[in-house]
Parts: sequence; C-alpha cells; structure tokens
Amino acid sequence: MSDAPPGVRLRFETAMWPLVLITMPSETTDRDIDFLQRAYEHVFAAPTQHALVVDTSGITKVPGAAMRRRMKDFEDSRRPIIARQNIGSAIVLPSGILRGAYTALRWISPQPSPNKAFSNLQDAVRWCIQGIERNGLNAPEAAYRLAGLQGRASRFR
Repeated sequence: MSDAPPGVRLRFETAMWPLVLITMPSETTDRDIDFLQRAYEHVFAAPTQHALVVDTSGITKVPGAAMRRRMKDFEDSRRPIIARQNIGSAIVLPSGILRGAYTALRWISPQPSPNKAFSNLQDAVRWCIQGIERNGLNAPEAAYRLAGLQGRASRFR
C-alpha cells in the first residue's frame, strides 16, 4: 500500500509485513491523513497481526489542533481492532523533550497495545521486531537490516 495518490507525501509501507512503516512528511495535509486512514483499514483487515513504526523525524511543522483531533478520533474509534491486530507501535521522535511529553501522554491515555517512543528509526524497528518474534511471527530480512541486525541469525529469542 505504498502507492500514495497525487499530492500525498506521507509514506505508508507494508513491504516488510508484518512490520508497517509510516514516514510522516515535513508538513502533514488533510490528503495525507485521508490516505493514512484508508491505508490503516487495509492493515486492520489483514489476517495476521502487525507492528507499526511511525517515523516523525522529518516533520518541520507540527499538525494543527484540528488535524491532531482528527487523528486522535480515528485512533479512538479503532481501539478494539488495534488491541486485536497491533503487536505494538513505535514512534520515532528525535527530540528528548517530545519523547518525554509523548511518554507522559501515554501514561494518561494508554493505548490498547504496547506503544513506545524512540530517538531513532533503528531502535524503533528493533523493538517492533522483538514484538513480532514474541508473537510467533517472522519479519523479512529487510526489516532486520533496517534494525541494524545481521538478519534472522540475530533473533531475539
């Protein structure tokens, strides 16, 4: 589902299934969110669970309050299916201050599946692969490489 319609800069990649990678654009538009929500519906409909990495390291303009509310409402409306289908979600937030704020937010408003903030993509992917393996699934070699691991020989089990 990595083929985004014209005007969408958000990347939604499922090529490393069951690892899903979302790369947020520098500035998120309503078209990006429309695409994101449609793409999520395909992931939720999959017969197997997935782990999710959201890379926000390229964001230069934080989405406004209305867009943040829209994303939160979508997430809240999908809580039961997230609990069933999502092994865990990692978010890449390069700023230590933002990671701390995000962690505090998740204490106040916990997610239905494990959720953790990381300073870089490699650590976020590594954490997701651990969850994938704990759930008896396998990630493709490309996911191990993205995590800085030497393939499946470096399993966490």
